[in-house]
Amino acid sequence: MSRIIVKQLPKHITEDKLRQIFGAQGTITDLQLKYTPDGKFRQFCFVGYSTEEEAQSAIRHFDNTCIQTSRVRVESCAALGSEDKPQSWSKYAKDSKKNLDKLKEKEKEEAAKAKESEKKKKKEKVDKVDQILGRHKDDPEFQEFLEAHDKSRTLWGNDLGINRNQEDDEGDEEEQEESPAGRDDSGVDADAGDEDEDGSDNEADEEEDTAKLAEKPISDLEYMKSLMATTSGDATAKKPKTKADKSNLELFTIKIHNVPYNTKRQEVLKFFKPLKPYSVRLPSKVHGFCYVGFKTEKDMAKGMLKNKSFIKGKQVFFSDFTEKNKVTKANKSGQPLAPAAVDAGNAKWKHQQDSLSKEDDISESGRIFFRNLAYTTTEEDLRKLFEQFGPVVEVNLPLDKLTRKIKGFGTVTYMMPEHALKAFNALDGTDFHGRLLHLLPCKDIEKDPKEDLDENDASLSFKEKKALKLKKNAQKPIGWNTLFLGANAVAEILAKQFKTSKERILDTSDGGSSAAVRLALGETQVVIEMKRFLEEEGVRLDAFDEPAKKRSNSVILAKNLPAATDISELTPIFSRFGPIGRIVLPPSGVTALIEYCDPLEARQAFKKLAYSKFKNAPLYLEWAPEQVFSKTLSGEPVIPKSKPKPKEEPKPEEKPIVIDEKAEEDTRAEDADDEPEPNTTLFLRNLNFKTVQETVEKHFRHLGSIHTVEIAKRRNPENPREFNSLGYGFIQFKKSSVAEHALKNLQLTHIDGNPVELKRSDRVLKTQDNEGAQRRLASQKKQTGTKILVRNIPFQAQYREVRDIFKAFGELRSLRIPKKATTGEDSHRGFGFVDYMSKAEAKRAFDALSASTHLYGRRLVLEWSANDDNQDVEELRKRTAAKFGSSQAADGAKRSRKSFFDVEGSVQPNQDEDDEEEQ
Repeated sequence: MSRIIVKQLPKHITEDKLRQIFGAQGTITDLQLKYTPDGKFRQFCFVGYSTEEEAQSAIRHFDNTCIQTSRVRVESCAALGSEDKPQSWSKYAKDSKKNLDKLKEKEKEEAAKAKESEKKKKKEKVDKVDQILGRHKDDPEFQEFLEAHDKSRTLWGNDLGINRNQEDDEGDEEEQEESPAGRDDSGVDADAGDEDEDGSDNEADEEEDTAKLAEKPISDLEYMKSLMATTSGDATAKKPKTKADKSNLELFTIKIHNVPYNTKRQEVLKFFKPLKPYSVRLPSKVHGFCYVGFKTEKDMAKGMLKNKSFIKGKQVFFSDFTEKNKVTKANKSGQPLAPAAVDAGNAKWKHQQDSLSKEDDISESGRIFFRNLAYTTTEEDLRKLFEQFGPVVEVNLPLDKLTRKIKGFGTVTYMMPEHALKAFNALDGTDFHGRLLHLLPCKDIEKDPKEDLDENDASLSFKEKKALKLKKNAQKPIGWNTLFLGANAVAEILAKQFKTSKERILDTSDGGSSAAVRLALGETQVVIEMKRFLEEEGVRLDAFDEPAKKRSNSVILAKNLPAATDISELTPIFSRFGPIGRIVLPPSGVTALIEYCDPLEARQAFKKLAYSKFKNAPLYLEWAPEQVFSKTLSGEPVIPKSKPKPKEEPKPEEKPIVIDEKAEEDTRAEDADDEPEPNTTLFLRNLNFKTVQETVEKHFRHLGSIHTVEIAKRRNPENPREFNSLGYGFIQFKKSSVAEHALKNLQLTHIDGNPVELKRSDRVLKTQDNEGAQRRLASQKKQTGTKILVRNIPFQAQYREVRDIFKAFGELRSLRIPKKATTGEDSHRGFGFVDYMSKAEAKRAFDALSASTHLYGRRLVLEWSANDDNQDVEELRKRTAAKFGSSQAADGAKRSRKSFFDVEGSVQPNQDEDDEEEQ
């Protein structure tokens, strides 16, 4: 945690003083002094540092020390929502014990009030029922209704009485004679209600009505409903009539601005004389304005004539507030507005509503908006933070153009939306560089309509479709030849250097070398000068030769520029998007490196300028490799990541162990440089579905060097992004003896709990070891003698042209270009062997021509070769068979030879099978 809390501060300490004190321990990114709502300092503050180490150093240094005679306590802040956070005791804190107790008491009081209100409602219902029963207790039919619905009465009681009456009719007749005349079958006195008739006239009228209801032939349910309706009607009739609400009166309102502080209502009325405003409203809590309402629009127009007049020596300004007043009234009362009033009132919020409607779900867009950043935060820091949850496509961090500092907010886009959701749930409210990071779903930004065009749109022309496709593919990390020079640019440069015309340079009537040879040698000379200039300017040329795993986010490589391009021509084009750190442009003016101070501005420039027109040609842009300069813009040296670290000297007591490990590593390194021997592949059956390649390598590593391991997988139909293991795989060793030993001694050994069966396989696996590939590439460039293998020679190139190119660097011992064995054809096979008289001449030719030399538009690929030609051809065939033949055997079907291209030489697709094997 890089955020600390400082308690028991002096009452009158200032923020500047605290910054001066705590800034001695590190860079302060945030400092907040806490006050009460009344403005009283609560004697504590929060301090945020850029790193956790600085925060811990501040805690150790300042804890239990004195600041202005007050002993302060310094602690690390707890995470937001953490259970480890101590209980607050201040009455101003929302989560303090006092406030929590008050909240609990309020909840108890509200619960008690709710119970009391429920009891009252139940009591009112009971009283209402008793009232109805009291009024109709003497009604014989109502009593019969009650007896029929009595729950305590048994279902068979009436049946027993009926049977008893049927058996003894005489007894029933006697009982009927003895019973009083005024009683009915239910036992209720029919004349009992006469005593109540003397009470009041209203009750008599009600009883007459109920008597009429009782005489009607209606069901019991309808009878009860009619009684409830009469009682509710009586209750509503007794309610007094409400007066008309004057607040609904529509007034024509004027809002007066810049009203003096102590202005009273009578002074406003006096200001408008002889007009008589209907209402004057002076807000009590907010001062400086008031509202005056008129009944008619004519009176309001007369009142508006007093605009810019003076009240108590202060000039006031009027504005029409009628429509806004209608909106506020409607919002309070909840009544719908007229369409015109709705449009006028909501016009202010339309833009905000549109932006809210464009807000995307993180699980769909994969974009997150973040804010509350420290101004010292860099894009690299944010990338490290967000890449913990998945691959990040882009991080946008806007800059202030005046201060050249970040604005404190930005956006991040993930490749997979589920990774964005994980980051949002994990990072929202966490501590980052001393400040609390706030994350929100990112809203859809309004894009340029040109960017939404689809390349498959039928309304676009072929040229426009091609331009759109190039624009979309511009930012893909394509490894173009950095030092490539077009034939036209080479001819112009040579004409300028020799002060002649392009026609003279390409003219072969004098009997000299051909135009292709002249352009190839001229390109070689220009490339050598360019490399020398770039090295003097601090450019690491090795970065272009290495496989670019990662590209720079601030350095743009502009290639294939028109010849003799000047820096003054590039600066106004690229500086429109932000300040440029440096521009490196060789004298030939065909390739430039442009470095921006900020990555966001570099991305904007790349997006806008890629394939845009510059002079008479398009701009070919590419992101330069990472760490392309030997020094940063501030002058600090750059240490390449690929540079090996110096080995530490082993301690004396650990010397025997270190020697053994080093020897084992050396043997593995030696084996890694070699190609695997034949019959070194084993088939692995019954693998655990959870087993990964690293586990298999760890299981067989003690036997010897492993070429590669493959586990068969297929795409998960439920989740196409995932691949499931098929339970089998292959392992290929460097040496056949190691494979034999594994086949005999490691049969049915357990890997992740499964006994794995080993079988011999004829499959040849492709290596995925990048370091091994780099070592092999370095070994090909390591001089072994005076003979050079030249590949990718164009078919139209003549023997004499190849000889003229290579003899410019020294005396040749021999030049051999094998021809095709097909009868009737006199063309060569696309490669050859050049042997020099001395190693120095061979090295000079190799260094000059291997950089970027093109003959008839094709780049010559050079490798050091052994002295025996037959051995060279056999080595080429073996290498080609391992590279191409294995993939065909694995697929189990023939594949077109045209699909294979040589990585370095861009092998011509119309060559025959023998040519491609040798290349």
